[in-house]
Amino acid sequence: MLANNKNIYSRIFIFFGINILLFLLLYNLPIKTEGPSLCIYKNITGKECFNCGMTRAFLSVIHLNFKQAIEFNWRVVLVFPYTIILYLYTWWKFIFKKIDKKKE
Repeated sequence: MLANNKNIYSRIFIFFGINILLFLLLYNLPIKTEGPSLCIYKNITGKECFNCGMTRAFLSVIHLNFKQAIEFNWRVVLVFPYTIILYLYTWWKFIFKKIDKKKE
């Protein structure tokens, strides 16, 4: 039981370490509003796809600039919360997964 708790604590430590680094990295990325588009659909057709601006919208939400996020892509209101829930659920499974002992 004690070994299992140590394993959970180490996974929680990994969770916080990785997420603090990820947040700092994403928070310090600049939000580009000009420049060439990387969207293949937009480059071929000249029209924006349903996902155009989503990366900039996510970065705006991380900077707590919700008005700008909605201007980049209004679907961020639906996609961002779902992404966070899915992300946290994946971490939850990683932290609290059962350790299967191999049958010898």
